[in-house]
Amino acid sequence: MAIFIIVVFSMMAAVLAKIISTSSENISYEVLGTRAYAAAKTGNEWALQQLFPLKDIELAACEENISDYQNISSKIVPDLSSLNGLQGCWIDSLACVEFSNDSVDYFTITSTGVCQQGSVTTSRTLQVEARSL
Repeated sequence: MAIFIIVVFSMMAAVLAKIISTSSENISYEVLGTRAYAAAKTGNEWALQQLFPLKDIELAACEENISDYQNISSKIVPDLSSLNGLQGCWIDSLACVEFSNDSVDYFTITSTGVCQQGSVTTSRTLQVEARSL
């Protein structure tokens, strides 16, 4: 009878250890996913600010990918590595597609944020749409 109880408690301890291990891994992915979401949101907000500058009445050009933004010296994509909470994160891709209809310009901005810590990497892609007035 004692052997049976020892075996049952050992199995329960093993299952509990596995549940705790899986739970902590899921929390790591969740935290990095939230950070990647923030990085992607930062990319979209930065691109919107480039399209609709506060001091300029005229709309800026809509760049098709992140390398086009980086090739323009006055438009440097934000470096997130020095920000608290976003270390190990970056804006992986940033794209803007523009079309016009009835003298109104429409923009679709897509940004992907990536965060990496150790062997865990997560990414989030966000899309925002905007139009001229």
